[in-house]
Amino acid sequence: MSTSKQRRTFLIFLSAVSALPLLACDRKIDISARTPVWDRDTCVRCKMALGDPQNSAQIIDPKTGNAFMFDDLGCAIAWLNENQPAWRSEAVVYVNDATDGAWLKLEDAVLAMPYITPMSFGIAAFSHKEKVEGDKTVVTAQEAEKIVLDTVRERKQKREQNQHQHQQPPEHQHEHERDEPHGHEQNEPQQEQPQHESLQEHAPQQPLR
Repeated sequence: MSTSKQRRTFLIFLSAVSALPLLACDRKIDISARTPVWDRDTCVRCKMALGDPQNSAQIIDPKTGNAFMFDDLGCAIAWLNENQPAWRSEAVVYVNDATDGAWLKLEDAVLAMPYITPMSFGIAAFSHKEKVEGDKTVVTAQEAEKIVLDTVRERKQKREQNQHQHQQPPEHQHEHERDEPHGHEQNEPQQEQPQHESLQEHAPQQPLR
């Protein structure tokens, strides 16, 4: 190969390599809300199927455009806090409008409670405050996050208590039942039967139970 041809080939290669960053910059990442396959797509956190088009949520990774689906806004909030992804502060969170199912950005939504939601976190979203029923309470995103995290913590403590009780042998679970009398038998002294007066005036006393 001649020197001129080699030089031309090298320049073409160099131009192609130089253009790669420009192509990467031009690639637009899709951060729009996705449409789930209802009753088939599953929640990333609790693994339940998404079946409520008025109370689901999704989180978009702004770096890659990857979407994470959730069957309850509470699951989405809890997942962000539990996993702490590097892009958490830039995450794009969508939630359904509880009246018509439209996807809303969490930052634009009006949140209220208590409502019936798939995982019982009880927080619903609306596009306008006027859609919130009169007996419900409007909460901020920060208040909603605290409610969700408190609920998660309480549920975890309850599970741990139940597991501890189930792991105890039966003799330990009912130990106090053998050692201590029940109810009023613990403190009430035995009453003496009257030794005189007729049976017609005083019927025999029933034994304490």
